[in-house]
Amino acid sequence: MSMEKTDGLPYAKLEHWPPMTYRDRRPITTEALSQFKSFLQTENQSDGNKELQPWIPFCQGRCAFCYFPVNCDRQIYGSYMTALKKALSRYSASKYVKSSVFTELYVGGGSPSVLDQNQITDILEFCRLNFNLKKDCQIKFTACTTSLSSEKIQLLAKQDVSQLDIGIQTFDEELRKMLLLRDSSRDAQTKLREVKQSGLGLSIDLLYNLPGQSLEQWREDLELALQLEVESVDCYPLDLYSETPLAKKISSGEVPPAGDYKKEVQMYQTAEKLFRDNGYVPTCHNRFSKTKVDREPPSSEVIGSGAGFFMGRIGPYQYSDVEDVKDYINAVETSTFPIARMSKLSKEDEMRQAMMLIYVRVPVNRHVFKAKFGRFPEEAFPKAFETLRGKGLILEENDEIRLSPKGDPWRFNIAWEFFK
Repeated sequence: MSMEKTDGLPYAKLEHWPPMTYRDRRPITTEALSQFKSFLQTENQSDGNKELQPWIPFCQGRCAFCYFPVNCDRQIYGSYMTALKKALSRYSASKYVKSSVFTELYVGGGSPSVLDQNQITDILEFCRLNFNLKKDCQIKFTACTTSLSSEKIQLLAKQDVSQLDIGIQTFDEELRKMLLLRDSSRDAQTKLREVKQSGLGLSIDLLYNLPGQSLEQWREDLELALQLEVESVDCYPLDLYSETPLAKKISSGEVPPAGDYKKEVQMYQTAEKLFRDNGYVPTCHNRFSKTKVDREPPSSEVIGSGAGFFMGRIGPYQYSDVEDVKDYINAVETSTFPIARMSKLSKEDEMRQAMMLIYVRVPVNRHVFKAKFGRFPEEAFPKAFETLRGKGLILEENDEIRLSPKGDPWRFNIAWEFFK
């Protein structure tokens, strides 16, 4: 008997990652790099929002669940920032990027708030000077409560930063200790209130389905986020990687395992209902938001660089950079671009990518799709549509295809249907 028949759920597990991520890319070849360089000397005539993303991989310390290639060596900040600006300058000097206008500047990583005030000012001003930022460009900056001083908050506000993205993960004191978060829940909440008082927009990350986490603990985290009046909340299910301290503690029996996928669905649905009831809309990958800008289609291109940067999209090319900080610095010095992996989208890939918009809660217009690819979506992917219609996971209304309420928790699984 199938899993669907026994538990009423459309899949036997929840996917956490969509297709076409850095995991699917091959190591870059000399030929691919040469073709990429040639492409950068063409004019950008594409539509859609464009994002600039300088990547700062530094943190004060590694959290127990973290699988990103972060670095905690303060002594290397200066040489890294020099290399980062050099790499970004090579993009900004190209014809393609010179003819690009950016609607969003996202300083991501790690926790860029570990930089000192001069370094923060320098990277923001560098981006404004070297790239064409739209007048109303959204500027978002990733931060951690432990490295976000009052002086840095005021600096970011004066720098016209639109929003701080802060990884809270949980407000529960015991769960914070298990995750090796470095400040108390009370101190973190105080910092968030200070950010709100400064006039900066505020988005926080919360993790769910943590080891030992009850549904009531999760609800308390959600209700506290509402009390703090944050503009948006990214709710991420725990993704365990074997080499992380948390995974090792689970393996040794020191902490209990995370809940199964049924509990994960239940926790997601709890968040979805609570946020909807309070005026938040599900948007992007894992976000509930009150802001209008979050309801816009995601950036069609992401131009960036940095050690561990993995979201590069320029025309048909997708790329990710060298992960190790020292290797990145060396790559900038010895080659044109510090790219480690790259893929070039085929026409079939572009069709699949167009359909993936539904997993970030953006409807796909059938006629726009046909005008670009010569076929309606259901003609291009008949098997996927048969499956998704049969399970009730999509809605087809007014020539648009979108997630159904039933399909929303399974949006990553739905994206994979177009790759089978």
